[in-house]
Amino acid sequence: MLTELQEKKLTHYFNILDYNRNGFIEKDDFLGIGENLAILWQLKPGTAKYDSIINGSARPWRGLEESMKKGNVSKASLRDWLRFADKYIVNGSEDQYNKYIKSVVTGLFGFFDQNSDNQLSLKEYIDIFMAFRIEVRYSAKAFVKLDIDKDGMISQQELFKAVKDFFKSNDENSKGNWLFGNWNY
Repeated sequence: MLTELQEKKLTHYFNILDYNRNGFIEKDDFLGIGENLAILWQLKPGTAKYDSIINGSARPWRGLEESMKKGNVSKASLRDWLRFADKYIVNGSEDQYNKYIKSVVTGLFGFFDQNSDNQLSLKEYIDIFMAFRIEVRYSAKAFVKLDIDKDGMISQQELFKAVKDFFKSNDENSKGNWLFGNWNY
């Protein structure tokens, strides 16, 4: 069962994913994030890079849809999301958790690690906030918290730790809670 803190953080994440703010996570929300990223990077519709970003942005929805085991579900409510997160991410088997988290982290790096150095710079991390419409004013603070070794970059290992802390930690002061900006409002 999710703790109150976990439910609060997961609700914050749901609200980020609910790009069109209609109370449901659906494929169009993920496509909206991809379109925002294409605009941010000034990609022209019809180009290979644009199509790759748009098609890749729908991948997390397909993973969520498959994991929810509802077949051809077209949207997920907050209740559906919290049930999914409780069962498969927070309190599920280690294999389920690792599969989901690996897809989140590799997906973020696949999109945002523009120079393919397996690290996220502050600029690349700010792009995540811009694409997901997270309040950018929290991006630098979050970046500093997630940069555990203080080398000015977020490695995949640091991001894995942050994601684990965000989803599983019940410590209000965990640095990983800042993964998607200020969750505590």
